[in-house]
Amino acid sequence: MSLSRNLSLYRGLLREVNIQYTKAANNPTFAQELKSIYRNNQNIQDPSKIEALNSNAENVLTFLTSSRKHKELRALYSAIVMEQKRKIELSANRVGLNLPKQYDPENPQPLGNSEEASDKKN
Repeated sequence: MSLSRNLSLYRGLLREVNIQYTKAANNPTFAQELKSIYRNNQNIQDPSKIEALNSNAENVLTFLTSSRKHKELRALYSAIVMEQKRKIELSANRVGLNLPKQYDPENPQPLGNSEEASDKKN
């Protein structure tokens, strides 16, 4: 395998680790570990072992890149969904309506307004 492919994979991994872990969490441990793994394996001459290591590195790089892009997309689209919900709520409030409360399975409440129920008891 070519040296350029090895360097390309190494740079890609280091870039993703720096973006996601080193800068985001201010923790250089992952980048240091990646560098030490590459240093420990720099003298390997067996082509099949080099291919296996490169294949593993490609898989890890693909996973890191995909997970970062997934997080970015979730953040982008969840913000849009929340913005749309907020617009609907504001529109309903403008014309004097309240949106129904959404059902929360963690905290079920009886149907109807609790103030109305206490007024009926009196």
